[in-house]
Amino acid sequence: MRVFLLLTGAICLMVTSCKKVADKPQSKTDYIPIISANTTSYAALGEDITSKVKMGSYSYNADVKFINFDVKKIAERNYDIRAVGFYSNINNSISLPVVATFDTTLLIRPTVMGQYILRFYNSLQLVQTDTVQVK
Repeated sequence: MRVFLLLTGAICLMVTSCKKVADKPQSKTDYIPIISANTTSYAALGEDITSKVKMGSYSYNADVKFINFDVKKIAERNYDIRAVGFYSNINNSISLPVVATFDTTLLIRPTVMGQYILRFYNSLQLVQTDTVQVK
């Protein structure tokens, strides 16, 4: 009887440990790929630098919600920009890709006159660099 219970328990343990669905996240916060940006070339001091940003993905199998921009000032008048999103209902099985694109506006308030450099990234890959002259 003990051997039977031990074997039954071992088989149940093996069956439940083979399911790897729980190992993959069902949601996460991650970068949304930036497709393009259209930034004004000139701005007056005290007025916002405006960039119209298109971002999205053509291959991620999830619901994606834009959260905000991750804007890092890496030097005086130099910014690295990434889009952050929340991915939910991630489908880890094989399925058709979901097309999700977003159009939004990024505003940066210049503090000094001069040339501003905005670098738009897809995670680590540089997509586009825009230069704005603030007078």
